Amino acid sequence: MLENFAAGFLVFSFFALALFQVAIVLGAPLGEYAYGGRNSGALPMGFRAASVFSAIFAFAIAGHYLAQLGFLPRLLPSEANDVFNWVLVALSALSAVLNNVTKSSKEKRLWGSTTIAMLIAAIIVAV
Repeated sequence: MLENFAAGFLVFSFFALALFQVAIVLGAPLGEYAYGGRNSGALPMGFRAASVFSAIFAFAIAGHYLAQLGFLPRLLPSEANDVFNWVLVALSALSAVLNNVTKSSKEKRLWGSTTIAMLIAAIIVAV
């Protein structure tokens, strides 16, 4: 039951992250909340292009966790799925560190505790 709650939280979190990245791509003035917060307003095209890939990646991870919950078919065999869950733990840990050491207070407030919660949830799913 806890694993299902954690996977559901991760679906919601990665979907929200993907929508945040889509907003950046479309020119939303979120520069202070992303990529170190060094740019205020709409981000330059390089960052917006990176956000395209980030959005796709976040949607894909949300899909992976939807498969964990049984809403989508699993694409990986059981052993590979277990390994991939630990890869996602590692990526979540990196994200948590980077979002909590940023010099941007706005980015840290928005993503700091969120990424820690995502890390904890990813660990629960992987175990």
